[in-house]
Amino acid sequence: MFFRKAKVSDVPAIKSLWKSVFLDSELFINHFIEHFGIGGCHVCEINDKIVAMAFALPTTLTYPTSPIHHSPFSVCPFSLQPFAWYIYACATHPQYRRQGVMEKLLETVYDEACRENVEGIFLRAADEKLENYYRKLGFVAFFRGERMVFMHKEHQGAKGKEMRNIAPEKYYEKRILRLDKFCFVNWDIDFFKFLYETGTQFYEYENVIFSIRTICEKIIVDEWLGDSPDMQVINIILEQFPDCKTVEIHTSGNEHCCGQVKWCKPSEKNYSNGYFAFGME
Repeated sequence: MFFRKAKVSDVPAIKSLWKSVFLDSELFINHFIEHFGIGGCHVCEINDKIVAMAFALPTTLTYPTSPIHHSPFSVCPFSLQPFAWYIYACATHPQYRRQGVMEKLLETVYDEACRENVEGIFLRAADEKLENYYRKLGFVAFFRGERMVFMHKEHQGAKGKEMRNIAPEKYYEKRILRLDKFCFVNWDIDFFKFLYETGTQFYEYENVIFSIRTICEKIIVDEWLGDSPDMQVINIILEQFPDCKTVEIHTSGNEHCCGQVKWCKPSEKNYSNGYFAFGME
């Protein structure tokens, strides 16, 4: 096994491995590589063949300020530059699974993160089985949230204000101001532009901002910030997407784990959990 950073010449092999493991469209894969590049991609090579990969996307962890200060952009004294890497698209070719390839690849990524003075690496497991797998590799539950599912019901028509589509830049500005009480993953504006380019829409409704993407007959709300959802706003959303029958909303809370972290630095955090939205799994 040979572990290394990906090269431009690896792009065809990376795309091929991606398509063999995940259900993402070629359009999404192309947009992802065009936007993020392959500088953060780590691969495992066996007999000159790329058999596993994992992307490390740089982001930051933003902590609420202490009561003495007032800026929501401040960080706690113990973490002046809280950079973190989001680990995404962990894929192993089916013929090379159960051989410890991904375990060693993630160990390589973690070692590099520690050398680069990164706060930690984090990821979102696609299911409980993978969550247990990552736990064995040293990842701990840190990001938590709640998931609510609303089914389509016949109704007389939604009443109330219309939900208003807003630009990614405006959404970014509004969400920062609403997250000043959380330790949260702070994506940059370019990330929200990428989400928009790949099908996510951003909305504002009364005291709420939220995102929407659709999969088959399901509406996925990856982030909901503001008042708790009620059937009035759910009906308004369903009227905008008449082909969809279900609304799945993800919001802040403590109901379940929505992201695991492997810290590179000693655990001096004042927070037992954080907020993480827009994992692309």
